Amino acid sequence: MDLSLHDIHADSIELALDKARQYRSLLEPEIAESICLDVLHIEPENQSALRIYILALTDQISISGSQSPFQELELAIARLKSDYDQIYFTGLFHERRARFMMTQPMSRAFAYDFFIKALQCYQQAEAIRPEHNDEATLRWNSCIRTIQREKLKPVSDSGDVLLDRES
Repeated sequence: MDLSLHDIHADSIELALDKARQYRSLLEPEIAESICLDVLHIEPENQSALRIYILALTDQISISGSQSPFQELELAIARLKSDYDQIYFTGLFHERRARFMMTQPMSRAFAYDFFIKALQCYQQAEAIRPEHNDEATLRWNSCIRTIQREKLKPVSDSGDVLLDRES
């Protein structure tokens, strides 16, 4: 049996992207990622496929034991043609890292810094947003509420004491 990848048909791209969206909704981002890679193989600059691919990769940040796809995310974000999309998805990338860090006892203290990076991106994205697009505002508000609810602080303000190696 030949174990090589098969190309999809160009006329099935929209249906494939619908499937990718469904698999993300079913919490199966690896399958959504695979579908997007199939589409991008046929149409490397397909912006819808890139956006879904980025979302599927960020979905996987929080999966325990999953290899963090940070480099793939950065490369995919750089391929987005819209300045707004590049800034917005960079913010989303930082936000999802922050939310994952909140679940990790040893990393929780650093979540605040990634939320701040996300907020900076969302603020830039808000300034250049397409008309009637409040995605960045919604993400901003969600980050602010999480910081407040979780009482997150910068590492230097958190009261954590670093032990001196000589003590």
